[in-house]
Amino acid sequence: MKLHGIHIIVLLLLALQVNAQITTPPKGKKQKADPNWEQRQIDEQLAGQYFREQDYEQAQAIYKKLYNSTKQPYHFQQYIECCIVLNQYKEAERDLKKFYNENPNYTRSLVDLIYVFTLEGKNDKAQKQFDELMKTLPENASVVRNLGSQLQSRRLYEMATAVYEKGNKMLEGKETFYMDMAYMYQSSANYQEAFRYYFLELETHPGQYNNIRNRLQSMMFYDVNKSITDELRIALLKRTQEKPDNLELAQLLVWLATQEEDFDIALAQSLSIDRKTNNQDGQIMNLAGICLNNKQFDIAKSGYDYVLKKGKSNPFYGQALAGAINADYQQLQAAHSTDKKAYSNLLKRIEEAYNDINSNDLTKLILVQSDIMTYQLGQTDEAVALLVNTLAKVGGKQDQAQLKLKLADIYLHEDEVWEATLLYSQVDKSMKEEPLGHEARFKNAQLRYFIGEYEWAESQLKVLKAATSKLIANDAMTLSLIIKDNLGVDTTGMELKRLARADYRIYQQREDEAIALLDEIIANGNEVSKPHALFRKGEIAEKRKEFETAEQLYLQIVEHYSESYMADAALMHAALIEQNQLKNKELAKQHYEKLIDDYPTSIYTAQAKKNYRKL
Repeated sequence: MKLHGIHIIVLLLLALQVNAQITTPPKGKKQKADPNWEQRQIDEQLAGQYFREQDYEQAQAIYKKLYNSTKQPYHFQQYIECCIVLNQYKEAERDLKKFYNENPNYTRSLVDLIYVFTLEGKNDKAQKQFDELMKTLPENASVVRNLGSQLQSRRLYEMATAVYEKGNKMLEGKETFYMDMAYMYQSSANYQEAFRYYFLELETHPGQYNNIRNRLQSMMFYDVNKSITDELRIALLKRTQEKPDNLELAQLLVWLATQEEDFDIALAQSLSIDRKTNNQDGQIMNLAGICLNNKQFDIAKSGYDYVLKKGKSNPFYGQALAGAINADYQQLQAAHSTDKKAYSNLLKRIEEAYNDINSNDLTKLILVQSDIMTYQLGQTDEAVALLVNTLAKVGGKQDQAQLKLKLADIYLHEDEVWEATLLYSQVDKSMKEEPLGHEARFKNAQLRYFIGEYEWAESQLKVLKAATSKLIANDAMTLSLIIKDNLGVDTTGMELKRLARADYRIYQQREDEAIALLDEIIANGNEVSKPHALFRKGEIAEKRKEFETAEQLYLQIVEHYSESYMADAALMHAALIEQNQLKNKELAKQHYEKLIDDYPTSIYTAQAKKNYRKL
C-alpha cells in the first residue's frame, strides 16, 4: 500500500489525539440506558491502535461503524483520514458530500472535500468549492481563524491566505490575522513572507513586540547554518529603512544585532531611537557593557561618550564615566600596552571622577586603580593601602568580596602567600554558591598548585568542574588535568614542580625567569608538560607583540600534541593572531574550520563558528 508523505504526516499528528478524544461516558441515568457504551469504548481503542500501527483498512471499518452508531464528527473525520491514505478518493468525496448535507455547519468537511479534489487533480472543482465557501464567510474572527487553520492543516496555503486576507478586509482593523499568516508561512518554511507579516503585526499592534521577538528567537534557535537569521537581518534592515519612524521595528533591529554581535548596528539604532525619544539611556548603557565584555572597546566607548555628553544631571552620568574609564583601561590591557603615561593619565581621571560616581561604580574604579598601581606603575604599597582603606568603608557583600579578591591577587603577586590564601578562603566562604565564590576557590586552588600542594588543589578543582561559569569550570578542568597527568607520568613530581614554578613566575610578571624554566621543560620534559610549556611561551610572545613567534608556538602544539587538552586553545589563539594581527584571513579560516571539525566539544567552538562566518 503506497502512502503519500503528506498524508502520513497528517495521520501521525491525528493519531496522537485519538486517546484524548474517546467518547466520554454518559452521566446518570443515560449511562444505564446505553448498553453499547462499553463496546464503543473497546471499538474506539481498537480503531486507535490500528490507526497508530498504520493498519488503515481495519481502522477504517471500525471508524465507519462507530460513526454510523454515534454520529460523532470525530469518528467520521478519522474514517475520512483512512480513505485518503488508502487513496479511496471517490468514496471520500461521496461521503464528505453526504456528511455536509447532514451537517451544514461543519465546515471542516468542506475543507476536506476541497483537499480530496486537489488530490484527485480536480483543481477546478476544488476552486469552485472554495469560492462557494468564501461567499458565506461571516464577519467573525473566530470563524475566519478556524477556517484558515483548517486549510493550513491540509497545506492549502494559498486558500488559507485568501481567507485571512478577506478576514482582514471585513474586520477593518478590529482584529487582524497577521500573526496567523506569519506562523503559517513560518511552518511552511516561507520565511520572507513570515517576516513580512510579523512586521505588519508589529506596525499594527506594537504591544505584540515581545511575542514576535520570542517567535523570531525560536526560529533562530533551530537555524543551524544561520541562513534564516541572514534572511531576517536583510528583511529587517530593509523594513527599518522603509519605516524609519517605527520605533518597534528599530528596537527589533537592536535586539537582532545584539544577538548576532553586530554591535555597531545595535548601537547606531539605539542612538537613533534615543534622538527621537530621549529614553534609551538605560539600553545604551547595557549595550555598551555588552560591547565591553566582548572586547568591542571603541563601540563601547561611543555608547558611554554619548551618555556623558548629556551632562551630569543625567542619572546614568556616573555609570557612563566609570564605563568609559574602564573601557580605556581594558583596551590598553588587551593591547599589552606598557605606556606608563597612558596609565598615569587613567589614574588622574579616576581620582577626578570620585565625586561623580556612586558606590557601586566606585568599587569598580578602585579595582582598576589598584591594578594600574600594582602591575603598571610599581606602586604596590599604595595599592594595598587603597584597598584596605576602601574595605573599611564599604559595607556591601559583593563589593567586599571583589575588593578582597583584588587584595589577595596583589599579595600573591608579592609572594605574600598566606595573606592571599586567607582572603581567598574568606570570599569562598561568604559567597559559596555565587560566581565570586567560585572564582575565589579557583584562585586558592591555583595558589596551592603554585606552592606544590597538589592534593589540596585537586580536591577544590574537582568541585569547580561543575561550576556554573563555563570559564571557571574549563580553567578548573585544565589545571586538574595538568596536575593529574603530570603526576601520572612522573611520580616524583619534579616536572610538575618546575611547571608550577614557571606558571607562578608568569603570574608575577617575572617573564624572563619563566621563559628559562619553560625552555628547560621543552628541551627535557615529558609529553604532558611540553605542550603546556609551549602554550605559556606563546602567551608571553603574544604579550610582547611577537605575533609570528606566538603563532608558531601555538601551531607546534596542534601539530605535535593534537590530543593534548591544550590543543584546542592553541588553535584558537593561532587563528585569532592570524585574523587580527597577521591579517592572514585565509589561514585563520582554515584553523577555525579545523577547530570546529576536530574539537566540536571545545569551549572555543562557538566563538570559532562566529569568527568563521564573519570571515
